[in-house]
Amino acid sequence: MERNLLVKKAFLVAAFLAGIVCSGCKTIPSAHIGELALGMEPAQVKDIMGPPFTVRAAKQYENGESMEVWEYIAPYFSLAAWDDKYDKTYWIVFENGKVVQWGEPGDFSGTDTATGNVLVKDYFNKKLLK
Repeated sequence: MERNLLVKKAFLVAAFLAGIVCSGCKTIPSAHIGELALGMEPAQVKDIMGPPFTVRAAKQYENGESMEVWEYIAPYFSLAAWDDKYDKTYWIVFENGKVVQWGEPGDFSGTDTATGNVLVKDYFNKKLLK
């Protein structure tokens, strides 16, 4: 009788731990970031990435255009939070309800001299000058 109770407790603990580990599987940003595409709408991004950890920034311009930055981080109670390969933060930038850029926060300053791409900081500064 005691042995059966011990086996049941061990099973419950194992099931609980498996639930914690898998609870963040959908929202591990590194696992899904490659599925994004420019022009996607917020609902499409949520289908791929799950809900964002937070909306990092939002702005409504005088001309009616809008901008939002969503932040995704690896869930604390997942294996990703303990592995540098997966423990990354990503920002996704929407303009007028469409993805215009995504990447790690460090990617969002200056201009990439190798490709000539204008990164988010410069992009927003140019938008403000219009």
